Parts: sequence; structure tokens; C-alpha cells
Amino acid sequence: MKTITLKAPAKINLYLDVLGKREDGYHEIESIAQSITFYDILSFEKIKKGIEIVCPNLDISEEKENLVYKAVKLFFDFTGISPGVRVILKKKIPLGAGLGGGSSDAATTLLALNELFDAKISLSSLLAISSKIGTDVPFCVMRGTALLKGKGEKIYPLPSLKEGWVVLVYPNIKISTSWAYSQIGQNFQKGKIKESRLKIENLKKGIEKEQLKGIREILYNRLEEVVIEEYPLIGEIKKELIKRGAKGALMSGSGSTVFALSESKKEAEKLKKHLQGKGTIYIAQPTDGKSL
Repeated sequence: MKTITLKAPAKINLYLDVLGKREDGYHEIESIAQSITFYDILSFEKIKKGIEIVCPNLDISEEKENLVYKAVKLFFDFTGISPGVRVILKKKIPLGAGLGGGSSDAATTLLALNELFDAKISLSSLLAISSKIGTDVPFCVMRGTALLKGKGEKIYPLPSLKEGWVVLVYPNIKISTSWAYSQIGQNFQKGKIKESRLKIENLKKGIEKEQLKGIREILYNRLEEVVIEEYPLIGEIKKELIKRGAKGALMSGSGSTVFALSESKKEAEKLKKHLQGKGTIYIAQPTDGKSL
């Protein structure tokens, strides 16, 4: 049987603002997302019948709530192909970490099944399917560097961030995305959306010319104010990274991972050494995610 193995890259949010609560109950966001070279690995194999998902290092007893399962089911529903696939998921990206691991797994599943079954689904259709799984999933289909708007489904590609290194500090705290947004949204009036602070043309020019320096100047995460209040360790990690020479540091997504930007691998290794004992630490680089 034919087998396909793909990497599912994590993402970090270089910028995340919550502009308000929409009439449909979702939050209107504006974010700059970046794929990085920190991956889950998924293998896909045709079988005679059914959907099998195996994850050696994670309990997925609630299989039908798993985003990979949802992606598989939506793929077969959309194509009309009779289900018959085994998925082996090797998890490396921690759960509840603000790194989009589950969303990336789901996106990678759609991309892999499209190839495995030669379904020839267009990119626009893949994005439409992915938006039914979760708000981060469309970006994880596109990958690279992008400005996200709406619920996160409106994607505006930005020039690739090609330079620098990323140090990820995961303090072994799982944070619910829905909890974080519920806390930040307590003062929002439904349907009242504030004006955007970002200008896409300025962003494009800044990244093209300045790369890491251009990004460093716009680092921002609105969710930090509620998450750090509840989990002070996250704020302590951020302060320590800056103190130790990071070119910028920020909580990613709804947390709990804090990332730091470094200009060289040597600087990144030094930061990793200084932060030992604060959590699980990884080093990665930005990627366009196109050849995985």
C-alpha cells in the first residue's frame, strides 16, 4: 500500500490583536502568523475500509473529537470516496501551547489525503474545508508568513521571514484557547469592532527590508494581559528572555509558550542554556513550509 509521510509545522503569532466580538459570537482578530521548523510527523496509508488513527505518545480515546479525525471525515465527505485510511501521528508539538499543533495536523491531513487519493481538490476548496475544522487551520494549509483577519480565515500572504532563530519556552502549562478569549472578551460589546492598527503595505515593506528587525518592532499579543495575570510564570519567562539578550519575546497565541527571537543559532543556544529549568525548550527557524 502507498504511504505518504509529511511534517506538520508549528506556528507562532508575531502579532495578535482582538478587535471585538462579532455578531456570530466569534472574535474578530488581526494576527501575523509564522510557520517554524518544529514539527509533528504524520504518515498516511490506504487500508481497505474505515478510519484508523494511531498516536503512540498521546491518548486519543476521544477519537472523533480529534482534529485529524475531523479532517479525514470532512475529506471523505467532500470527495465521496469510501473511507479507507490509517494515520500514524507522532506528536512533538505540545498541546495547549499556543503553537497550533492540532490545527497543523489537521491541515497536513487534508494536504496528504488529497495527494494519497489523487483527489485533485483545489486550494480554495481545501481552505473552505479547513475552515470547518478550526480558525487556525486555513493558515496551516497555506503556511509561511501571513496576516490573518476575520476569525483567522482571511489570509494575506506576507514576504517570507528568512532570517533568525526562534527559541520556544513551553512552561508545561496547558491553556484553553476558549478560556483565554472568554477572559479578554468580557468587556466587548457584541458587533462593535475596533479599527485595525496594521497596514499591510507597511508590513510587507518592513519585512522585506528589515526582516527580523522589522518584525521585532511590531511584536504584540493582546491575550498576554489576561493569561499572564492567571499564570505569572509566563510573564517571568518573557522578562528573563529579554534580560538575557533576546531580540524580542512574546507569548504565542493563547499561550503558554513564550518565544524569543535571535539573530544567530549561537545566541539561541545561549538563551536555551539560561532558561533551563523554566520549562521544555526548543530551537527552530522560520519556514515557508512549502516543501515538507
